[in-house]
Amino acid sequence: MQSYDYAHRTASNAATAHLRNVQAVGKLDKATDILYDLVDFEKIFKVTKRTLFNWRAKGILPLIEFGGRLYLTHKQLEAVIVQKGGIL
Repeated sequence: MQSYDYAHRTASNAATAHLRNVQAVGKLDKATDILYDLVDFEKIFKVTKRTLFNWRAKGILPLIEFGGRLYLTHKQLEAVIVQKGGIL
């Protein structure tokens, strides 16, 4: 089975099918495609950036690092609020 056609620079159907199964391909639902950064959290929780870093160090905010910035999805934010006893 040839996985890459060097003459045409294309991958075989089997190779692309494998990639589709391995990678997360598809659209995110509306609740998860919202990303909040630290500036958003400062406004939402009315705390300083230092407090947010302390919460991250304690594991309260499971922030995701992407491109040198820290983010949290809307779905993860809701889970943190519910886990800490908050009401949505």
